[in-house]
Parts: sequence; structure tokens; C-alpha cells
Amino acid sequence: MTDNSLTLSLARLPRALGSTLHQDLVWVTPDDLGTPSMSAVPGVPLDVSVDLTSVEDGVLVQLSTSVDLVGECVRCLDEVREHHDVSSAEVYFEPGAPALTPTDDEDEEVEDLFVIGERDTINIETQLRDAIIPLVDPRPLCSEDCAGLCDVCGEKWADLPSDHEHFVVDPRLASLASLLGDDAEPGRS
Repeated sequence: MTDNSLTLSLARLPRALGSTLHQDLVWVTPDDLGTPSMSAVPGVPLDVSVDLTSVEDGVLVQLSTSVDLVGECVRCLDEVREHHDVSSAEVYFEPGAPALTPTDDEDEEVEDLFVIGERDTINIETQLRDAIIPLVDPRPLCSEDCAGLCDVCGEKWADLPSDHEHFVVDPRLASLASLLGDDAEPGRS
């Protein structure tokens, strides 16, 4: 999914080493920015600050923004919200730059490099996504000591009294439990 608002023209950036250009843009978060357990809220506009600097064989792109991630606690299913400041710096290489020429032991690393596109443009969507996705917690918790849900009744342990328990009779011993009547000791099966 490519967002045209994240395609930047380098036409106004002088290519003399150290030349800079600053741009502010707005990116509306897509539906697929995260995992099923936690993701960015879709449709929220993010203010992205982009600094472009001419370097040897390309352009250094530094970006910064902040994002709110929302998910469900994996133990009790309560909502979990996290706010993160995001920053990233990547070099986008000119086509034909020496860094893009693979050697025998770097073949896979060369494929991961960013390249300046047609008509002197760069698309920073991949860089932005790569900066946000590692912030997504694969197993979000509302608190480190969350006890989760009771496996019998499904209620949240934090909302239940401390003496909450369920007396479950093993079905194989159910007929013996009827002999004990109301005097059965809780917690014994």
C-alpha cells in the first residue's frame, strides 16, 4: 500500500555535500500498521517532520513523529494504550552508487538498502513503517502483574474477591460426592 503523500521530490535539495531541506507532512495511518494484538489507530493523521541532507552517493533522510498504539491485554482483554516518539535515519542511495554493488558476502544486505527513485523522488513509507512496527508489543499487558481472567467463570481476577474459587467435582467421583452431602470440604476433589 503506497501513500503518495510520502513520496518526496528531491528537486529543491542542492546536491552539494551537507545541503539540507526540511519538510513537514501529514500521513494518515493505514489499517495495516501493526499486528492483531496491537496497532496504530487507523485514519489518525500523524505529523511527520522530515530532514533531508545531501551526502556522498545519496541523501540522508531523518524523520520524526509520534504515534499512539492501541491493543488488548493478552491476559484480561482490557484496552492497552501506548504513546511512542518515533525517529529514524536512513540513507537513500543514487542508482549506481558503489554501496548498491553486491559483494559475495553482502548480497542480502544490498537488497535492504533504500534507492532514490524515478524523477529524483524518494518514498519514505517503508522507512516510516520500519520505525513504527518494532514499537508494537506482540503480547501487550495492561500491567506487569495482571492476573488475567478466571478460567472457570471468565471474570477478571482483579475484580473478584480474594476468596473466589470454584468447587469442581471430578465427574468420575460425582457419585461419591453425593454421599458427602453438604459437608464436602471446598477445594478437595
